[in-house]
Amino acid sequence: MVEKRKYERYHCKLKTKFNFYEGNPDEIDYDITVPSKGKGIICDISQGGVFIISKERVTVGIPALLQFKTKKSKYSVQARIVRTGLLKNNPTEAAKIFLKYIALGDSYIAVEFKEPIQLSHDEL
Repeated sequence: MVEKRKYERYHCKLKTKFNFYEGNPDEIDYDITVPSKGKGIICDISQGGVFIISKERVTVGIPALLQFKTKKSKYSVQARIVRTGLLKNNPTEAAKIFLKYIALGDSYIAVEFKEPIQLSHDEL
């Protein structure tokens, strides 16, 4: 199988808080819309996105604002939810890998950053 990922991925365990916006992304007025709030654990990160374990239920395609910190930096990143689902009884390889985190949340959220971040393995 050919790896399609653009950026190197790193396993990690970083706390994150995030805001997410329900509705049509093209019609959301971010200046007046009150976002829903969530939190979770980032278990996998790259310059282009993250894989979060959470108790939140979100919709694919919606915008989000993630906040997290590494050993060296604090991040506030605009992003978009690209995939989500339940960890339990999920046959995908990604879900199987992260089942050990199920006590932290029963769902996963794959998030793509609007713009790549600067990140290196020694920050984690």
